[in-house]
Order: sequence, then structure tokens, then C-alpha cells
Amino acid sequence: MNSKDVEVKLVEVLQEIQSVSGYDGSGIMANTCPLNDLEGFDSMLWPVAIGMLATALEVKIPNDKNIFLSKDGKRQLTISESAAIVCAIVNKGET
Repeated sequence: MNSKDVEVKLVEVLQEIQSVSGYDGSGIMANTCPLNDLEGFDSMLWPVAIGMLATALEVKIPNDKNIFLSKDGKRQLTISESAAIVCAIVNKGET
């Protein structure tokens, strides 16, 4: 699994969430920071997005992993950075 494939799926998942929530998701790209840039995307939705991404990729992402924040929880990540975290979890078995 590579980061670009994960980025594509993550963008699709976020576009679906935005659409269902009544927001525009058309401008979502690799450098989008979901927690900053997406209307209505908050702590109630990020676990849903992670679950949807795991299902779309057919992988397991631990429930305690927030792929949208840095490891120390202080920095909000872009889609590209989040995709790299997912790849690390899947490819290296990191939990």
C-alpha cells in the first residue's frame, strides 16, 4: 500500500462525509487539513472517517489512532500526512 493510494481513498471518504453533512467537498486535496479546512469536521466525525477509510482500504486502523493529529496531538495534519500515518500502520504493523 502506498501513500498516494491512501490519499485518493481518504479524499473520497472526506468528500462523502462533507456531501452527506451538506457541505461542499469539491476542493479537498492532498494539502487539505481536515480539522482546519473542512466545515463541520470535528471530533465526532474523525472516528467515522477513519472507520470508513479502513473499510475502503480493507485494513485495520486501531480505534485509539487519530490519523488527523500529530503523535503528540499538538499539530493538525494534512491529508498527505494522514495518508503517510495510515501507510506506516498498515505496512509496518505500527499500532
